[in-house]
Amino acid sequence: MKNNSKLKMIFDATVLAYGETKNANRSGIYFVSFNILKEFYKSKNFEIVLYCEHEKYGNLNKVITKYFPSSDLKIITNKVVSSKTQIYEKIKAIKWFSKDKNEILFKFFIQCLLNVLSCFVFFENLIYKFKLKKYQSYNIFFSPIYKIPSAFEKIKHMKKYTILYDAVPVIYPALTVSSNPNSWYSNLTNSLNSNDYYFTDSESARSDFLKYFPKIDSNKIKTTLLACNESFRPYSKNLSAVKAKYNIPTNGRYIFSLCNLDPRKNLIRNVKTFIEFIKKHNIDDLYYVIGGAAFNSFIKELKKSIDDLGVYMDKIIKIGYVEDEDLAPLYSGAEWFVYTSQYEGFGLPPLEAMSCGCPVITSNNSSLPEVVGDAGIMIDWDSDEQHIQAYEKYYFDKSYRNEMAKRGIVRSHQFSWQKCAGQMMEKMMEK
Repeated sequence: MKNNSKLKMIFDATVLAYGETKNANRSGIYFVSFNILKEFYKSKNFEIVLYCEHEKYGNLNKVITKYFPSSDLKIITNKVVSSKTQIYEKIKAIKWFSKDKNEILFKFFIQCLLNVLSCFVFFENLIYKFKLKKYQSYNIFFSPIYKIPSAFEKIKHMKKYTILYDAVPVIYPALTVSSNPNSWYSNLTNSLNSNDYYFTDSESARSDFLKYFPKIDSNKIKTTLLACNESFRPYSKNLSAVKAKYNIPTNGRYIFSLCNLDPRKNLIRNVKTFIEFIKKHNIDDLYYVIGGAAFNSFIKELKKSIDDLGVYMDKIIKIGYVEDEDLAPLYSGAEWFVYTSQYEGFGLPPLEAMSCGCPVITSNNSSLPEVVGDAGIMIDWDSDEQHIQAYEKYYFDKSYRNEMAKRGIVRSHQFSWQKCAGQMMEKMMEK
């Protein structure tokens, strides 16, 4: 395709501004956005400009400089971000606590300075809005998570595409803060319409969005299954250093969970049934390692469920945020991975575990069968008995555990970012 026939795309990269943080903000959606941008950028069919909400502009610029160092990616934003703007905001935040005789003069001087700077900011933003019109001629606006920005949502010739991940706040409003009317999710769902185009990460999620948001045109919503990073592969090197880093006994076996304390993740039941399992069989060589959960509130909830928790506290190891480079070793070293969520839009952690040759136990609901297929043990999320039976199957049957590890690796090869982004691009290029 010739250069002048490229489709011009504005890619909302606001979520990528979290690229340098090491907390829950650098989550699955961040990695989805990052990998799709990489695939779009490699394509010869698109000319891409990045969009960013103004308060994240500086962080995004650092991320792009680091991960796309030789690229020509430009960043546009909805407001001017300049030194004058930043100084203006800092001056506004000054507390006028002076008690001396020059207090009135000081306040007058500050107010004059504010007035001058506010004029600069006003005219800079006016110039920015004029410049923004250049990008309103682009063919496509793509958002990997947020609603289409107001500067572009009403441009009729521009096709808008948004990824929709799950309908949890609608189906289970009590289980998530995203049901807040002022949340990004509510802003997104309130903007759903029959004119724009949407991608979902599973057929399950697609069905849910069509059911709960009938304004969406069924011909304009397409399923494109996600993938995980290429770094998720079986790790065969010495795991002792990684285990020591996260205070996991180097001579101990462990099972692994990676999630936050969202009630639908079912972590309380996972750990409770694990303790019942080791009590039942008098097992002393197995630990439950938890990555990502808020530990203090988790322990409070766990104590309500287990009377003699103190006796088994040393069997539960909370490791918090896990560095990217340590995830594959932790998956690979685990006896199995547990992810029996009440509902998922996709479920990246089970796919990551399978890619690393780690047997998985997941729920048999929502999108998880699309991800795991026959490469894991699938159970009812709310059955204590089925959790314990799954633990017993993996613990006492090594050959079955090895077989499921092999199946997981084979299954994981069906998912790739090239395939995911390729399907999106095909849709965008349709006449």
